[in-house]
Amino acid sequence: MSTTDNTPDEHPYHGNLAQLSLTDIISSDDYDLGPVGQWVHHEPLRHSPFFTEALTRLVVGRDMNVIITASSETGVGKTTLAVVVAILLDQHGWTADKASVADPADYDYRYDRVQPGSCLILDEAEKAMDARRGMSNDSVNLSQTFATKRYRQVFSILTAPSKSWIDKRLGSDAADYWIQAQSTDDGRITGNSKVYRLRSNEHYERDYTERTEYLSWPPIDELPEFQKLDQRKRDLLEGDTEQQYVDANEVETIKQNAADEARKEQRKAMMQQLSEQTELTHSDIGAVYDLSQARVTQIIND
Repeated sequence: MSTTDNTPDEHPYHGNLAQLSLTDIISSDDYDLGPVGQWVHHEPLRHSPFFTEALTRLVVGRDMNVIITASSETGVGKTTLAVVVAILLDQHGWTADKASVADPADYDYRYDRVQPGSCLILDEAEKAMDARRGMSNDSVNLSQTFATKRYRQVFSILTAPSKSWIDKRLGSDAADYWIQAQSTDDGRITGNSKVYRLRSNEHYERDYTERTEYLSWPPIDELPEFQKLDQRKRDLLEGDTEQQYVDANEVETIKQNAADEARKEQRKAMMQQLSEQTELTHSDIGAVYDLSQARVTQIIND
């Protein structure tokens, strides 16, 4: 997949590419209006191909997948940019519990359960997926989610080291948009990015990119939800909560196990009551619960 930067791209709304600043929008009191409210209240968004397509996807009931990479290796604000975009896209108000850190399985779990119109973030996916050899189950499951689960009106943002990293693990058609955060020559944050529409031509069996706009974003260090995600990310990646972190799948398993134990205790109490207060034998009770006489005796006496 190649991108040509030599000549300015034409844009349907302007002679050249749109240059969209999100600073004023994020700094306003109504920054969490969701895509429909943002479209109404902030005129610059109406000239953005990216946000125009996001709104269209919401209306027609389709997902939109976005990858965010950096022009240098680390520290150029990929997570910050992901949160800024998520805040603007989420129809219900983005919160930190809609982000998964280095855990594709947790993202997949959340995808099936969030409300339509929500925006999910999978941050630092490479930290989990590159720790495993070959095409791990995480890679396979995430690839299937991105390729086939496109019907829930969910926006998904995945931060990764590079576009080629995504292509190798999830396929070149995994995302609809690619946002590349820019950095200075010495790797410092600029708060600027390039936005590309990713397209496939099935007839010629090739993929290509179309740069649609430039996007800039402000620091959001003071936003409570960003602080929550940033702290969770620091704890997890630095190992402070290695034994404490439980992903959503594990929580569901714990809840299910607790429910099973509660049902067993209730069954035991009922069997004991039937044995002590009625003339039913253990064999009779076993017939009620489809258990052998020996198993009923074991449960009652345990």
